[in-house]
Amino acid sequence: MRILSISGENIASLAQPFTIDFTAEPLAGAGLFAITGETGAGKSSILDAMCLALYGDAPRLVGAAVDDVPDPSGKAIKARDPRAILRRGARQGWAEVRFQARDGQDYIARWHARRAHDRIDGQLQNVARSLTRASDGQVIASQISAVAQEVAALTGLSYEEFRRTVLLAQGDFDAFLRADTNERAALLEKVTGTAQYRAVSSRIYERCEAAQSAYDKLNQRRDSHQLLSAEAIEALTTEREALKQANQAATVEIANLQAALARHKRHTETAQQVAAATAELEKAVDAQTAASAARAELTRLDRAAPLRAPWQAVSTARNRVQSARTAADTAKSVAGEAAQKADELKIIFNGAEASSKARDEEFKNFGPLWIDAADLDSKIGSAAKELDSAHAELRTSQQKAKEADNALQALQKENAEVQSAFDAAVSALSGLSADCALTDAWTHIRQRIAEHSDASTSCARARADLAKHQAEAERLKEKLAKLTTETATDKENEAKLTEQIDALAEHISRLEDKHPLTQGSALQTLATALADMLRAATEHRAASKALTAAEASSQAASDAIAQAVTDAKSAGDALVLAEAQVKALAAPSEQADLAVSDIARELRLRLEPGAPCPVCGSPEHPVHDADVALAELAAKLRMDLQAARTAVEDARKQQSDAHRTQDRAQAQRNQSIADAQNAEKQKADASIQWHDARNRAVAIPQCPPLPDQPSEDTAHLDTLRADAIDAQQKEAQAQEKLTALRNETKLLSSQREDLRKAIQDREVNREQLKIDLATTDNSLTLAQRNGELAGQQTERLATELAPLLQSLDERLDDPALSTALERRVQHVTDLRQKREAAKTALDNLVPRITKAESAAENAIKLAADLETVAATRQHALQALQDKRAPLLGGEPTEAHRNRHAEMLSAATAALNAARTTLNEAINLSTAATSSAQAAEAEHNKALQEHAQAQTALAAALSATDLAEENLAALFARPATEIESLRQQLRTLDDAVTSAQGTLASRRRDFAEAEAAGLPELTVEALAEARGELEQACNARTERIGAIDGDILRDTNARAALAGLEQEISKAEAQLKVWEAVNHAAGSKSGDKFARIAQSITLDVLVDHANHHLADLNPRYRLRRAADLALQVEDRDMGNETRATRSLSGGERFLASLALALALSRMGGKGGLAATLFIDEGFGSLDALSLDLAIDALESLQSQGRQVGVISHVDAMKERIATRITVRKQGGGKSVVDISQGST
Repeated sequence: MRILSISGENIASLAQPFTIDFTAEPLAGAGLFAITGETGAGKSSILDAMCLALYGDAPRLVGAAVDDVPDPSGKAIKARDPRAILRRGARQGWAEVRFQARDGQDYIARWHARRAHDRIDGQLQNVARSLTRASDGQVIASQISAVAQEVAALTGLSYEEFRRTVLLAQGDFDAFLRADTNERAALLEKVTGTAQYRAVSSRIYERCEAAQSAYDKLNQRRDSHQLLSAEAIEALTTEREALKQANQAATVEIANLQAALARHKRHTETAQQVAAATAELEKAVDAQTAASAARAELTRLDRAAPLRAPWQAVSTARNRVQSARTAADTAKSVAGEAAQKADELKIIFNGAEASSKARDEEFKNFGPLWIDAADLDSKIGSAAKELDSAHAELRTSQQKAKEADNALQALQKENAEVQSAFDAAVSALSGLSADCALTDAWTHIRQRIAEHSDASTSCARARADLAKHQAEAERLKEKLAKLTTETATDKENEAKLTEQIDALAEHISRLEDKHPLTQGSALQTLATALADMLRAATEHRAASKALTAAEASSQAASDAIAQAVTDAKSAGDALVLAEAQVKALAAPSEQADLAVSDIARELRLRLEPGAPCPVCGSPEHPVHDADVALAELAAKLRMDLQAARTAVEDARKQQSDAHRTQDRAQAQRNQSIADAQNAEKQKADASIQWHDARNRAVAIPQCPPLPDQPSEDTAHLDTLRADAIDAQQKEAQAQEKLTALRNETKLLSSQREDLRKAIQDREVNREQLKIDLATTDNSLTLAQRNGELAGQQTERLATELAPLLQSLDERLDDPALSTALERRVQHVTDLRQKREAAKTALDNLVPRITKAESAAENAIKLAADLETVAATRQHALQALQDKRAPLLGGEPTEAHRNRHAEMLSAATAALNAARTTLNEAINLSTAATSSAQAAEAEHNKALQEHAQAQTALAAALSATDLAEENLAALFARPATEIESLRQQLRTLDDAVTSAQGTLASRRRDFAEAEAAGLPELTVEALAEARGELEQACNARTERIGAIDGDILRDTNARAALAGLEQEISKAEAQLKVWEAVNHAAGSKSGDKFARIAQSITLDVLVDHANHHLADLNPRYRLRRAADLALQVEDRDMGNETRATRSLSGGERFLASLALALALSRMGGKGGLAATLFIDEGFGSLDALSLDLAIDALESLQSQGRQVGVISHVDAMKERIATRITVRKQGGGKSVVDISQGST
């Protein structure tokens, strides 16, 4: 990154636009140039413009307070605000930098600040920033944050990094030298790009943590498994087989108990069915008897049905007679009322006609009076308006006259008060001549008093510092001697511990050679493998036995299935035949039973020859001799049906037994197949486990000969396993002894390290004490010098101030002197201000008073004239009102005319309404008379029809036993209700017949159940026995499931543990590798590896800096101390190490310059700028050091770099030919010139 040009306008004192182009002569060929000018001319403002354009900040703002400062806009801004750099009185300002970025392209960064409305007192607006590519003018960014990000990316530097490596501003020249460890580390990381080392360090830490987690999980996995022994597995298998056999036997017993319970259930159900059928028959007979009243009612309804038409004719005629009578009476009453109403309305019409004529005559008589009154009303209105206008003008004029008089009096009063204040101020100032002299020279006098106070304070502080530094020097010398003694003692103890540690290390080495660490784990692996072989052999034998038993059980189940299928087929054929016989005999038997029943016999006795049968409707009937034959046939059919039903039950039971037998056999066969498959799998798994364990065992060098197959003799494996365990325990004891020795060594090493650390800490403290002592000596000398200078300054200032203070009767040693003088100055200033203010006020009041007097006179005259006009208009209005008062009783003309017009209109409307109402009443009276006559004729006709209908009904009733008064109730019942009653009676009859047949059938079923007999045990005993058997079966089934789960878990655990030890060993080896790497370079934050890279970088930087320092100041040499701290070696003092802060101002400047040059050299590789600006610092150098510094800076030109030096030192101006000069022009303005002089 290289600065190509800097431009700006109105940046602090640089008011005019300026451009410093480093690509044009004479700056293009100058490796070193100077920026010179008087103090305060604005040399540092050039650097401010560069920083504002690039980063929106400036060096002069670093460390500024956060207090508010005033602004010409009247609105305060923060002292830290970059807009504060804008020149006072400027409407806008800008800064622009053209630079070459790390990508090789040129860019232009611009900063612009302005005030609102382009006014010098306008409010400051938000800063505008932009970044543009110079080659094509494309705007890269225009937002403040975006520009900041892009500039940092293109330059590779943040603002703080730029300020410490490229721009060494006033007060920050030795920033890198003074930076603490963390700040220096951040800068070094940016220089060398050691962020990648931080990422690597964090990654190493994460990989180590992951390896530790994987190792811990494998150990937890191994500890979480618990395997069953061979004896436990065999016991579980035997228990499972016994439980299965017990369940099979219990299934047969449960089936027998279920059949016995079914017989109990059949007997109970048939008895309940007989009782229910008997109750149903009794219920049907009771319902039939209870319906006798309804049956009689239905008979009466059937007899009354033919009388409905005559009865309805009588009712209709009766209703017509009543309606006609009511209509005739109503019409007669209406006709009388209408005639009476017409007579009354005739009288009202005559009165309305007379009233209308009277109102019309009165309205015509008032016409001339209304014309005269209206003319007078108009004149009176105009006169009233003129009077109101005169009164308003009079009030306004009187108010203005009063206001003018008040204003005149106020001005006269104010003039008297101001004159009094002026006289008082002049009188007071005439007696304060000494105070006035003080006020005129107050700025200079106040400064001298403050300087005297500061000099006195400095003198006292120097004396106190001198005593403090003397005491501190003595204390440091005593402490330094004590540290030297303690260090010698600790070094002797360190040597003794080293001898003990070496002896223990030799002993540990001999034991490790005899007992390697891997030998114990190998013996443990061998013992584990032998145990796995024994367990696998046991499981292999158990699986072989289980396989043989399962195959035999499967064959027996297959034979049982075949026999059960044959038995089920035979039972099925018999069941089909028996059910066909039952179906064929059921209907004939039931019909025969019905034919021989008592009800059928009674019905046959009632049959009449030729009459239809009430049951089937046939006119032909069998002879009565067939009853005996029917009884015999019914008995035979019942016997055949019972035999067929018994055959059905037997066939169904045989078929059910065969199916149950087949199901049990199939379940047994399925279980046997599953057991065989499980045994095969267990046998194969056991073989795999055997060979896996054998392979692990033979891989151990100490392994003895082993059998090849699990079926071979394995009795000697127990002995081999015991021998391996014994050897492993001996190795463990040896390792424990080694661990104890290592712990002892570790303890001694820790003690030695503590001593070494204490020695190192004391050495550091000793060096620090030396530095502190040197610093204290320097401070002591400085305090003596400061005390002398402060005393001289105090005496000079006291002599200068003595004459003035004597004239004011004040003492210089008075602590409140400044306050007293401030009060005097303020008093004189206040009096002068009052005097000037009073004089100005008097001058302003003279024309105002004259104008007020003229205005008051004019206002009074105008008010008198307006009062005369108002009185004249009042007399004219009163004359008109007196003339109008007698007319119309004083009532307004329009109101009087409207009132009489409304009265005439109302009379006319009343006459018209009366005429219309009278005509309507006459028409209504005529119509009502006609309606009354027609209604009377209709009533006579209805009486005749009613008499005829009554005669016809009496004739119809004479043929029945019913009375006319009962017909209404009978005919009121709906037809649907009568039909429903008829259906209910028919349903009751059918229910009795059906219940009788059902009872006979249920009695036969009960007789059959009685004949079959009941089991010996009760229902409760049978249910209890079945429940106990089922509960036992369920418990055994659950236990079988639990056993299967235990065996499956053990099998899965054995499979999961296969190869786990190898995984643990592999994970442990990986963990040790990552732990070693993590110990060397890993850390969670990444600091460890980054600090290593930063230390190397600092070493390189110090080496480069020492090359420059050898030219600048050969006495000193920089070196890196602990961590990233910097120290100096003083070659003149026997290479004594000193702190950088102990250097004098000039020495520290040369060391900082050497570091800055080294950073610049490294920046060309690390992305830092190739341009360096140095602001001040050369004034602390003597002539020789200054020459050396300039020679070193000029040598950078050969590396393609430029260095700009800002200084007012004359020697710098003479030595550097190319100069940028900042010249003052007055009024706080400066201009920038670029020149090429001679050296």
